[in-house]
Amino acid sequence: MHVIIIASYLTAAAAFLVGTALLGAGWRGQRTGALLVLATMISILWGVFLAYAEWQRTVAVHWILLAEVLHYGAWIVFVSALFSTWPMSGMLRGLHVVAHALWVVLALYCLGPLTGLAQAAGLPFSVNVPLVGVLVLALTGLVFLEQIYRNVQREQRWALKFLVIALGLLFAYGIFLYSYAVLYRQFNASAWAARGFIDALLVPLLLVAAARNPQWSLDVGVSRRAVFYSTSLLVVALYIIATAIGGYYVRLYGGDWGRVAEITLVCFALLLVLLIAFSGQARSRLRVFLHKNFFSFRHDYREEWLRLTATLSAGDTELPQRAVHAIAQIMDSPAGALFTRDDADDFVAEARWNMPTPAGLKLPASVPAFGLMQTRRWIYDLSEPPPLGDEQLRAPAELTGLPHAWLLVPLVLEDRLVGFVVLAHARARRAFDWEDIDLLRAAGSQVAGILAQAVDARRLAEARQFEGFNRLTAFLMHDLKNLAAQQSLLLQNAERHRHNPAFVDDMLATVANSVQRISRLLEQLRGDAAPARHGRVPLAAVLDKALDECHAQSPRPQYLPATDELWVQTDTDQLATVLGHVIRNAQDAAQAHGHVTLRVRHETGHATIEIEDDGAGMDEDFIHNRLFKPFFTTKASKGMGIGAYQARAYVHSLGGTMRVDSTPGQGSVFTIQLPLAEPAGAAVVAGKPQAAP
Repeated sequence: MHVIIIASYLTAAAAFLVGTALLGAGWRGQRTGALLVLATMISILWGVFLAYAEWQRTVAVHWILLAEVLHYGAWIVFVSALFSTWPMSGMLRGLHVVAHALWVVLALYCLGPLTGLAQAAGLPFSVNVPLVGVLVLALTGLVFLEQIYRNVQREQRWALKFLVIALGLLFAYGIFLYSYAVLYRQFNASAWAARGFIDALLVPLLLVAAARNPQWSLDVGVSRRAVFYSTSLLVVALYIIATAIGGYYVRLYGGDWGRVAEITLVCFALLLVLLIAFSGQARSRLRVFLHKNFFSFRHDYREEWLRLTATLSAGDTELPQRAVHAIAQIMDSPAGALFTRDDADDFVAEARWNMPTPAGLKLPASVPAFGLMQTRRWIYDLSEPPPLGDEQLRAPAELTGLPHAWLLVPLVLEDRLVGFVVLAHARARRAFDWEDIDLLRAAGSQVAGILAQAVDARRLAEARQFEGFNRLTAFLMHDLKNLAAQQSLLLQNAERHRHNPAFVDDMLATVANSVQRISRLLEQLRGDAAPARHGRVPLAAVLDKALDECHAQSPRPQYLPATDELWVQTDTDQLATVLGHVIRNAQDAAQAHGHVTLRVRHETGHATIEIEDDGAGMDEDFIHNRLFKPFFTTKASKGMGIGAYQARAYVHSLGGTMRVDSTPGQGSVFTIQLPLAEPAGAAVVAGKPQAAP
């Protein structure tokens, strides 16, 4: 018993130490909170001192009784401070004063042997006096607690019930302990040894009471998760202790079978603990019990919202599946199904989580129940009668017939019912009240927004795919238009020049070029065309190819080549197409009797190509706001409006620039600058490994 007593009171001191740390960290200066912190601090010293006294066994009894008086006196002071909130009757006020005077007098009496005043006055120290005094203090504490609980309003009792339970047990145990000591002139050894463990169990209740009473100015946050796991560990520990005690007595009185029975019992108990620990229903029942009895609100809203966000943002499953799981975990439901609108505006099952649904199940959006869910965000409890007593508002039978169906949670976004989630019954039977409704409505709106964003993102991706396809189609149509214009020009001149061998040769070359370009366009449409490869090509060859494509149209450009050979990094066909487009635009602007000039110059690191015409010209507003805008054209039905846009985009992709200078009535100059490729000799030298010095 000696070791048990030391362990008991050290356990109490450790528990009060943790409680004091939490209370002290949350103290905001209020007197009531300070007295609670002071009472727990004195309880720490009380536990340490009694453990020390048991260890030494040489401490005088009056010191032990002094510690008892101060322990109960500190809690009397705290309980008395709670009366400042309510008016006290005359008798209760008198008892209040007597209680304070009593513990002070008892403390001085216990100090009598130390000071020698009692012996000088002829009053020897008697153990019975502090024993009876502490018993009276414990009785007074119970009276105070009963008066407090009786005088508060009924709706306020939840805030004080854990305090009343904790201190009521503390004072009641003191009454039992000291009444036994007064009657038998000694303490009950077992009761004295167990008191430390029992007082340690009271600390969590005091912390919950402090958290529920902010007027004490104690900002104490009790984590639901910590309470859940600590309670679980406590239950398991008590269970193991009870099993060990049972095994001991089985071995003691079991004879030959005792040892075998003890081992079997312990293994069976451990197996039962494991089964319960891994049981979702058992954990759910414990969680419901704690939330119902230890906390003012059923849900920890911060934790619920963080868990909802984490579930929706996880990437382990598809979003609809995560949406069902996110809603289900709020109600501790093991199964659910998500229904969303299809193209025909019917609700169909999009995701299932442990809840099978009939194949091909469709529910029309015109069902009155869905209208109520949309307008009033009504959450259906399928075990309850129809809302407002209207049979027309009853949930569809197809949903109530789903396995273990319990709740219908609407997913409403901007007054539109995006979908709804069917939840199965929770693992532990529980009430469904306003707290659950408010949280499910908020979570449903959040999930509806996430699902709508996912749908919009999918549609945006499809729109971008169509945009890319339409852009490719527009470019191909633009090239086909140019080819058709060439063929049309040949037909116009065929009657007049068909007997001219030079014209026939030119026509055949143009037709061959057109066939080649059409074949390449068809390959692009089929996706068979190899990606364009940029290589080092002579710029003169590219310009010759572009001029050949434009020579059939008047006026023919005047070509002023560069004095030296220039090389660029590009694809010959694509750059020739771009330059050809700019040249044809200049021919269209200059008309048949105008002039078009093509000049090439070598500048530092660049090749400069100027295409000049003497057409009508353009103003600054047209150049900056409309010239390079896709699908804008000045040629009415003859143009696509993407040629200039395509030309500038390709020049920029090569690292070049395109500039336009124009004056209305005088003409325009398109200036294209392209970076020069390295000379062939430099490339070869760079490719050779250099010799070591």
